[in-house]
Amino acid sequence: MKNYTISNLRFLLVTVICFFLGCKNPEHNSMNRQQSNTSVEKKFIPKYGKLYFDYDQIDYYHINIGENSIMALDTIPNRSKKDQLKLDILINKTPKDINDTEFIKSLDKLGFKKSVIKAQNFKKINEIFIEKTVSENIEYACIPIYRDILIFKKQKKVIGMAKICFDCHQKDIVGTNANTENFGQDGDYPKLLQILNTNQLNRKAVMFKHYGLKKNQI
Repeated sequence: MKNYTISNLRFLLVTVICFFLGCKNPEHNSMNRQQSNTSVEKKFIPKYGKLYFDYDQIDYYHINIGENSIMALDTIPNRSKKDQLKLDILINKTPKDINDTEFIKSLDKLGFKKSVIKAQNFKKINEIFIEKTVSENIEYACIPIYRDILIFKKQKKVIGMAKICFDCHQKDIVGTNANTENFGQDGDYPKLLQILNTNQLNRKAVMFKHYGLKKNQI
């Protein structure tokens, strides 16, 4: 009888121990899964495809204009051709295609400042203007204002154009048959802005405002 009681007690003890261990296992497994998922996220490596453009020169145009000025321009009932062109470039579909290059001649008269991207930055540009997979695709709902324009050239011929809105993270790119869907994602907009930075106060202000960058990062 005594042996039987001891056996029962041992069995009960083993059962209790197994019960508590069983309760801890799901939590332990859950933690393992979370750690595994986090590890996968950290290890994300983009897959690259086709470059957007084959070029040997990039002309960069930027205009410093506020939203109020654009709204005022948009409310003028009988706009001049110059004002209409300016509005079309900033908020509408100009250029319509790669053959629509006439507007480039008027950019300086419309207030755009021109500079030439240094060839030493082409590698960084190519890392942005290229097909690639992204870990997350974020879209903004605001209306874009294209204050920055890149004109890609090959042997002095225009082969591609990109209008960029850094406020809304949107783009209007023509002249390529590459897939531009993931352009600017995974932090590429601030990277591009750093490349285009000309050490002007207005460019720094944009970087401070939208990306929280410090002065020593510019």
